[in-house]
Amino acid sequence: MGFMGTPLKKVVDDQLEASGMAEERLDAEDVRYLQAGVAKVLSNLRARRVWENHIGPVLTHRQMLDVTGWSKQALSQAVQAHRVLRLVAEDGTVGYWSGGLTDTPPHRPIPGLKETLTAWAAADVEGWTVASWLTTEQPELDGRTPRQALIDGDDNDVVALAHRAAQRLVS
Repeated sequence: MGFMGTPLKKVVDDQLEASGMAEERLDAEDVRYLQAGVAKVLSNLRARRVWENHIGPVLTHRQMLDVTGWSKQALSQAVQAHRVLRLVAEDGTVGYWSGGLTDTPPHRPIPGLKETLTAWAAADVEGWTVASWLTTEQPELDGRTPRQALIDGDDNDVVALAHRAAQRLVS
């Protein structure tokens, strides 16, 4: 992750240089096209930051493989088995909720997450909704987040709460 702390202007300048367009003169149509694209990228970046401030980092496919040491097949199986929460962005890009993993290597799904995600599966809601629920303090868990309650070993309470929350969305 060599980009940490890189100013936006440098990223743009580097991209312009790499594309061979640094010295190009743009007409009005080109400028409108570029402005619309940049505005969309910045809007998506801002939305991603808001989400990550709430739910924690969203890992790329490569990052997820790196932190878990899993193969692509193992990651795919973990998603299908509800052991990992896969997130799909509006633009179709895929990420993975880092909060579902243990804090220390080797990073593995936190105990009870599979049962919790399975409870949510019936509601057919977006992964973002589930990640948000998992990272929002719940009065039924004495003000803890479901993630923290799972870490604390209160799996049964979290799974029961997940079933109730998912049921409310289904009915």
